[in-house]
Amino acid sequence: MPSALVFAKPDGKVSKAIHIVEYPAARPNSDEVLVEWLAAPISPIDLMVVVGRYPVKSKYSVNEEAIAGFDGVARVLTCGDQVESLKPGDFVVPNALGLGTWRTSAVLDAKDLLRIPTVTDVVMAALLKGAILPAYFLIEDMRTLRPGDWIIQNAGTGVISQLVVQFAHLRGVKVISVVRDRQDVHLPALQNADIVLREPELAATDVLHGKRIVLGLDSVFGAAAAKLANYISNHGTFVNYGQLSGGGPSASMTLDHRLLFFDRLTFRSFRGTEQTASRSKEELEDLCAWLTHLIDGGMLTRPEIDVLEWAPQVEGGERRVHDALDRAQDSAAVGSRKTVLKF
Repeated sequence: MPSALVFAKPDGKVSKAIHIVEYPAARPNSDEVLVEWLAAPISPIDLMVVVGRYPVKSKYSVNEEAIAGFDGVARVLTCGDQVESLKPGDFVVPNALGLGTWRTSAVLDAKDLLRIPTVTDVVMAALLKGAILPAYFLIEDMRTLRPGDWIIQNAGTGVISQLVVQFAHLRGVKVISVVRDRQDVHLPALQNADIVLREPELAATDVLHGKRIVLGLDSVFGAAAAKLANYISNHGTFVNYGQLSGGGPSASMTLDHRLLFFDRLTFRSFRGTEQTASRSKEELEDLCAWLTHLIDGGMLTRPEIDVLEWAPQVEGGERRVHDALDRAQDSAAVGSRKTVLKF
């Protein structure tokens, strides 16, 4: 029988709320498709949904318990008789929020799915919507970048940060990745960055002197963001796309008047959903086709992540899922490896 990770109500401890259930297989209606999920990441947005801090809820449930998971990759098994955009065997990723991807199979509206080329690395494909596209949009949409430019970013071991490095290099742009001053920083995740610095080293090094740092990418906010802004060149752009430091809407960062008036920095916010919405479905499918071409050609490689094989029937299977959820939620594990569930 199909199985899924579900939760009855929000809980501050994700692993306490989530459990595995089985449910009967279903057949698609005329405008629906039956898919088998191949892989799905455990992402911050998923955790926010379970703890009740995200405005969009899951659209699907089992016995009135919400099915978790917003991102992933699936293969179409059967189509309703009015579905023309997809066919059995097509690979798809979500084109809507709340599809409940942490399950083995699903009946979904065909319009909520985006077709992608067949891929061999389903783990990499599972990162398309939630990591690869945002990283590409950060490079493509936030400011014009030219060969020889530099980017500085914090949370350097994060999946999006690792992908930013790869996209930047495709443009001839170099990247400085900043990490917290921790003993357990996962160094292999940083091997492609051109310069790696721990936060305390920023003020103590002259390695950044003379570099044309035109873009700063911040996913931490607070004091870490303020430090980052100080190293962006005149007329550069600072972009915030997350808040790993916590604090919620009332959190703040302190900026010197110099950054605004003398250095004339531009400050922007980034939401991946907005950048996606600015493109048509056809444009997104063409973009995903190009990205999968890069993946298959080895020009875009898998970030440092953990893969957890879905095996709920095996003793300890649910516990391993709970352990992965605990690692993902642990606030002390900022920069730790992302986990992808492989079904």
